[in-house]
Amino acid sequence: MAVASLRAGETISAGDAVFVSSTGLLFKAASDTKEKASVAGIAVDGGSAGSLIRVNLDSLYDSTNTYTPTETLYLSVLTSGTYTDYTNFESELAATTYDGVYLTQIGTALTTNKINVEVSLPRFIVNPTSVLLIETSSGLTIDAILQEDGSTIKTEDAT
Repeated sequence: MAVASLRAGETISAGDAVFVSSTGLLFKAASDTKEKASVAGIAVDGGSAGSLIRVNLDSLYDSTNTYTPTETLYLSVLTSGTYTDYTNFESELAATTYDGVYLTQIGTALTTNKINVEVSLPRFIVNPTSVLLIETSSGLTIDAILQEDGSTIKTEDAT
């Protein structure tokens, strides 16, 4: 079992997916930036900022959550430090206005509460729901751009 001990930069709970910042401190992993999505492993201990936290880097982890055996777990889009299956990852991404996020594999559920920690490098995933829609009147002229919130941006006429 590969375990490293690092100082926490914030309050961390046992079971949180964590990353090591450029300052060498441990923080809850998040999918919004490549640095935060570069998961080191799963916190074995919990503690507040400044505490020494053990991190499971690549071995079996006994979770208090329940998972489906053989399911691959990914870093959550919405909640720092948590992980979920790919279907929920997609749903979370669709519920945001992010242009994209980083997809990071945390590991595989071996049983309902055991995870084989096998972290992957983060990959940028484009959010397909954050695309602007274009409205047109008759013909090929663009007269407005429809934004996601339903408001429009009027375009100037060249005539």
